[in-house]
Amino acid sequence: MKYTPDLLHQVLTEGHEDNHIDFKQEFNWHIFDEYRKTKLAKHIAAISNMPDGGMLIFGVSDNKEVTGLSAEDLDSVDRTWIDQYISGYLDPLPTYSIKTVTYQDKQLLIFEVEEFGTVPTLCTRDYPDVLRAGGVYHRKHASSMLIQDAESMRALIDRAVRKRRTELLESIEQILE
Repeated sequence: MKYTPDLLHQVLTEGHEDNHIDFKQEFNWHIFDEYRKTKLAKHIAAISNMPDGGMLIFGVSDNKEVTGLSAEDLDSVDRTWIDQYISGYLDPLPTYSIKTVTYQDKQLLIFEVEEFGTVPTLCTRDYPDVLRAGGVYHRKHASSMLIQDAESMRALIDRAVRKRRTELLESIEQILE
């Protein structure tokens, strides 16, 4: 799911949190404790395992009130620190971009998370009450959670197999050319 100003406006005026959109009121990497940093990793993992990925939108409350983020909050964003932390819990590291956008004269931070490449995102380390090593997370009922049913796991595996098959066919085509 790719960010556009129109999509953001539509989500904030007509939409709601769902399996591809998650609102978070606050973001400040410098003051986040380990628990909140690990929750961010969990949400990124879950969204990366969804078809077409999705977005975490910071500066918006769960009831869609646009509160915005301060300049100090935005200055705390350091992709290197975030990647280092998240890669300590997730493999492979999900592909995502971070954008700062203005909406209603307030600054928002958007983590645009892409769907996994050919291998779903897996949790590699436990964090009490947040992440479980070996767990595969997804979004269900607008929440980030472990996959706990065969149907959801089958759908994830089917997408991974299709992606891998496409990758292999493209490699064969290149070799034959």
